[in-house]
Amino acid sequence: IKIADFTASHARNDLQAVACRKYPEVAEAIDWLAQFAPARMTGSGACVYAAVDSEAQAQRIVDQCPTRWQAWKAFSLAQHPMSRLGR
Repeated sequence: IKIADFTASHARNDLQAVACRKYPEVAEAIDWLAQFAPARMTGSGACVYAAVDSEAQAQRIVDQCPTRWQAWKAFSLAQHPMSRLGR
């Protein structure tokens, strides 16, 4: 899977709607993050995330995160570091 194929327009999380209904806190976090960039939920809702264009933009979001949540920035990889093993 290439990162371009794993964008909000190409993938979805079928559990997101259910998690948002059952756990309003998940919906609240997604709604808050969505003011900055399209927000999505990981797996069954342990985390929400958004892809942004720059580290500076990510830092601004982290700095504004409500204190009731934890926030951090991460970098995406073009290729998994172990993808060349076994070749």
